[in-house]
Amino acid sequence: MLEVGLSTGVAGAVLGAALLHASWNALIRGAGNKAHFTLLLSAASSLLSVGGVLFFGLPKAAAWPFLLASVALHTIYIIWMIRAYEGSGLVLSYTIMRGVPPLIVALASGPLLGEPLKADDWLGIVLICCGVIGIGFASGNSLRALLGQPATRAALMNAGAIAAYTVVDGYGARLSGAPLSYAFSLFVLEPLFILGLSYRRQGRAMLVYFRGNWRLGVVGAVCSMAAYATVLWAMTQAPIAMVAALRETSVVFAVLLGCLWFKEGKLGPALAAALVVVVGIFLLRL
Repeated sequence: MLEVGLSTGVAGAVLGAALLHASWNALIRGAGNKAHFTLLLSAASSLLSVGGVLFFGLPKAAAWPFLLASVALHTIYIIWMIRAYEGSGLVLSYTIMRGVPPLIVALASGPLLGEPLKADDWLGIVLICCGVIGIGFASGNSLRALLGQPATRAALMNAGAIAAYTVVDGYGARLSGAPLSYAFSLFVLEPLFILGLSYRRQGRAMLVYFRGNWRLGVVGAVCSMAAYATVLWAMTQAPIAMVAALRETSVVFAVLLGCLWFKEGKLGPALAAALVVVVGIFLLRL
């Protein structure tokens, strides 16, 4: 039975997934060749998930239209994510990509999914969005400078793709009857098109990179798979918009990684904005 709010167990699981999500994005940010490492991570996820599909089986037929739509949306997501990280840092691009989608999902949840939110839920979501976007401004750039960067535009475009696949996957996971079956099937199918296209364009260079970096790719793949599978399960237990908003607290972890590891932005203002996110989480938990 779908819960009205977020239980402690579901909230804790989503926060753990948020940490994992920020971690594998940090691996992409730190990679010398961000495009090849992103493809390596996707390829490793696909191969590892074959065993999951064999063990858990395929999702119910009702979920397949959503699964295939999600594959297309994730392909767009991968392309825009590469462009965002190639032109900017972790703190800025990650913040934009993760800060905007919860509000889009919240706007869509009522009319599309029949999950209208209460006033305190809306306030929590808005605070989380404002907080994570504020973290982006801690990079020291003006709004005009931020919007003028190609990486910023790529991140904004990706926010739309993220919001779309969040709603599609949340509904598809519910129809599947088994969130893990849905997740593993998605991981297998998600990168096939872009891997095939990339291999056609730069096959040898890509394979050489894969052979030299496969261990780190597996680490990133495990983090990515565990994070998203947990979120899909949570969406079967609580309203999608609330899970989507809480998931974006990964920005708090990303700002710590970005400021302390990559020396991006100002830690003080970024953490101040993160406190706004924490208030939003508190309102969601109530």
